[in-house]
Amino acid sequence: MWEIPAGKLDAGEAPAVCAVRELAEETGVRARTWLPLGIYIGAPSIFNELLSLYLARDLDVGAAAPDADEELEVDWLPFHEAVEHVQRAEWNDGKTAMGLMRAAYQLRL
Repeated sequence: MWEIPAGKLDAGEAPAVCAVRELAEETGVRARTWLPLGIYIGAPSIFNELLSLYLARDLDVGAAAPDADEELEVDWLPFHEAVEHVQRAEWNDGKTAMGLMRAAYQLRL
């Protein structure tokens, strides 16, 4: 399954701080520019979880350092290809689809 970097908030952690931490841990990427993309509610009638979405730009790529219990494979592809996977209903993770479509809107793609 393809998905954008994501993770749970630590106790008392702000969503923007979590986004920076999770991106670095899972991918080794650090961004100099962050744009909030709003929240995603995965199942409003079942859960009260709110996911904050961000567009990370001006990237520096380093080594990933995932948690010991995470099995991740980092792959890169052009942004427009990722958006096309969502539009063709090939990628079905809700946060990934919402994040990519909102990012595409902000980037005017």
